[in-house]
Amino acid sequence: MTRRRLLPRLSSARATQVLLGVLVALTACVLLLDLARPAVTAPVRRAGATVLAPIQSAMTGWTDDRLTEVTRERDALDARVKELEAEARTSEQLTELERAAAGWGGHELLPARVVGFSSGSTPIGGRTVTIDAGEADGVRRDQTVISSDGLVGRVIRTAPTSADVVLLGGSDVVVGVRFGTEGALGSVDGRPAPGLPARASGQLTLTAVGDSEIAVGDLVTTLGSPDSVPYVAGVPLGTVTSVDADRGQLGRTAVVEPFVDADTLDLVAVVLLGEEVR
Repeated sequence: MTRRRLLPRLSSARATQVLLGVLVALTACVLLLDLARPAVTAPVRRAGATVLAPIQSAMTGWTDDRLTEVTRERDALDARVKELEAEARTSEQLTELERAAAGWGGHELLPARVVGFSSGSTPIGGRTVTIDAGEADGVRRDQTVISSDGLVGRVIRTAPTSADVVLLGGSDVVVGVRFGTEGALGSVDGRPAPGLPARASGQLTLTAVGDSEIAVGDLVTTLGSPDSVPYVAGVPLGTVTSVDADRGQLGRTAVVEPFVDADTLDLVAVVLLGEEVR
């Protein structure tokens, strides 16, 4: 009886390990050959690129021209989205401005955007901003300028398509006001009277006429000027945040925090009166 030598049978796991080992060894050999003799493997690389290029193209479906086109379309859509968002913000701001102004006398308003500003350290004339509406739009000197929060200032210079507005708090900006529940008279400016504590940036000083009491929380609104120039009546200006101690000054004084933040001004409106209304 012929006896056959039985060879050991490899398990599937063992066979897989052996196959991986062989493939790794072959890959290492090819890499070493490619590094040592690039000319030898060049035909193989070219053949592989020729075979795989259509497959890669079919899988990706993109070419350089198509990628450029898609990028351009994406940028255009992004720009349009930002434009629509800006329009929505403007519409919302206009609605707020019209709603607020309706309670301040219902004046005709000319919307404008702040497009420039002077330094807050300007020593003479006070801080100003430039708006994108001017004489061609009916803007005249000494018109009231407001925002949805309240009084911004008044027009001091005009050009055909722009105008400069001096803001509250300037050294020569004094506004007649009413304050408190009784509508007491007073004035507001950016300079504390001699002997009073220094004010924080942006804060204003209220000086009462006569012996009128001032209380923290009092609402301060514009008194109004003759013919509403330069200030129309009834526009909110700010609130009293603290009352100064009596130090012998003429009339009681207090600190007013304005409603309008001059550092974030964007959409404002010029109050049009009489002949300016079109």
